[in-house]
Amino acid sequence: MVVKLNSDVIRQILLSLVDSDPKTDEYKTYALSYLYPCLFVNREWCGIAIPILWQQPFSFDHIRGAKAIISYSRFLSFQQRQYLVDNGININLLLQNDSKSQYEEEEEDNNHLNRGNVMSLEFITNSSNSSSSSSSSSSSSLSYHSKFNYPRYLRRLYYENFFKSAEFICKYLADELSGDEYNEEDDYEDDPRDFSDQAKILVKSLLTLTQNQGARLNGLWFSPDSPYNDNDKYELLLNYGKLMEDVNSLDICCLFRKTALFSILARMCHQVKHLRIHMIWSRHYEEKHIDKTGQVIDELISAQKSLISFHLESCKAYTRIFFPLLGMHSESLKHIKFDQVDFRGCPDWAPISDCKNLELLEIIQCTNMEADMVKPLISNNSPGKNFEPTQISEKYRQPIQPSLIILPRYCLIDAY
Repeated sequence: MVVKLNSDVIRQILLSLVDSDPKTDEYKTYALSYLYPCLFVNREWCGIAIPILWQQPFSFDHIRGAKAIISYSRFLSFQQRQYLVDNGININLLLQNDSKSQYEEEEEDNNHLNRGNVMSLEFITNSSNSSSSSSSSSSSSLSYHSKFNYPRYLRRLYYENFFKSAEFICKYLADELSGDEYNEEDDYEDDPRDFSDQAKILVKSLLTLTQNQGARLNGLWFSPDSPYNDNDKYELLLNYGKLMEDVNSLDICCLFRKTALFSILARMCHQVKHLRIHMIWSRHYEEKHIDKTGQVIDELISAQKSLISFHLESCKAYTRIFFPLLGMHSESLKHIKFDQVDFRGCPDWAPISDCKNLELLEIIQCTNMEADMVKPLISNNSPGKNFEPTQISEKYRQPIQPSLIILPRYCLIDAY
């Protein structure tokens, strides 16, 4: 007797293949190839694998991200495409090639699946072929009909990658119209032309599409890459409340600090469970801009209902602004991680000692951690009920001050 697996069981099997994070569901992009054979098992497996493959299509480089945008663009209505054309983005030039993808050809050869069950994977495989698939299903709002609604599957958005991919598309189309030959080896970032305004129009069209198709994000990644004022690049997100209202994982790289971005996220995201802030540093500890940044970070953290994990990595001078904020989530925080953090000028760690359900405190390669800071932890050694001691590999361990060895057992320390 053949036992039929439940769909939920199949999904968990596929998620294990891509090594997904149990907290955020983020998967490792290198593991996606493990899912390709699953597309050809049967219709059920294919129908479960495709949404997983399309959950974070912009975690790749800008070229593969651009190919995902092409696949998304097939779902735009005639009016939406015409709006782009009117604004100098002739997206139709990218949609003229309807040749079959390698997956459709394999499927027809093997006769295992119908054409509607084949995923457009060109953004992963770098295939030069267009990968459209069609089925008998139809929708009056779409000019392209597919069994799988790829825009709806978006769950985790790497925003800067998405924006760079949109800029790349706009540059490519400009070259097409001017007759310039496209060379994939050219570095588009060295192009002196500015396509940011066109990219914003394209980004807004695609975000509107995903929101209207029912996509709901659970993860957002931001990595601002410009020291200049580009707040409008992030302000456009204010129009997509439904898309972002369920975000529970937020990752912000602060190499270029954007105070407006923190304020925008505070207004739109209130369900964040896992917050990671990294690359936030300054050479000076008393500058006013540190306190100004602290105000907007206060807005963001206080806007959340219950943080479960907080990771602060590669931080200098700004560390002091976070300790009072952690006390806001003392009832819910279970995991706190400090990695390559400078604790100079920080208050004592009373807010951390107040975290009643804390199961793991990681302190990895941090500096200027003084005994007086951690006294509240020593006097309140009460780890959460689910606490299990964890150790760092010895090869990463550095000598620590003897006065700090008496930290609670739920602290995982690798300091120097």
